Amino acid sequence: MTFQEGLKQVEKANKTIVDANELIVDATMNAFLFTWSWWIALAMLVVPWFLWAIFRKRESSARLLFVGFIIMLLSTYLDGIGVDFGKWTYPVKVIPLPTISYSFRNSVIPVTIMFLIQYKSHLNPFFKALGFGAFGAFVGMPIMSMLDLYNKVDWAYTYSFFIFTALFLIGHWFSRRKSFEMIGGK
Repeated sequence: MTFQEGLKQVEKANKTIVDANELIVDATMNAFLFTWSWWIALAMLVVPWFLWAIFRKRESSARLLFVGFIIMLLSTYLDGIGVDFGKWTYPVKVIPLPTISYSFRNSVIPVTIMFLIQYKSHLNPFFKALGFGAFGAFVGMPIMSMLDLYNKVDWAYTYSFFIFTALFLIGHWFSRRKSFEMIGGK
């Protein structure tokens, strides 16, 4: 294949992606919008952040938000890879984009990790990580599947267990960094 043929092939693939996006937007707007699954996905997007705003440890807000954003970046990146390679899909979404589930990856996971880091901070982080990984993979994901918010295609919940466990440990590690010093001044 020549360089020009490659450019034409990529252009054709991008057109296919645009067409697929239009199908997803159409399904969301005409079949899923305001269904019970859509409302649950909306609640999953909003409620965790609302609860975090109320119950967060105020003096650790910046540190916890930093951890939350790191987890959001990592999980969004990993989620995109999984969707791109056809390992899973998200049929019903609040935001009709073809790849990630904003409700899950940008709300439920980071907020849960922030709460776990904040509360019972004396507990061994490996036990918390294992509990988070097990609950997320073997309880959360099957419930999302039953609600049509997640469709496992070529994936095992065990893989999710390892990813969730690693995400918690990464978040915990970042939460313990001592680099949150004042910038300039006192």
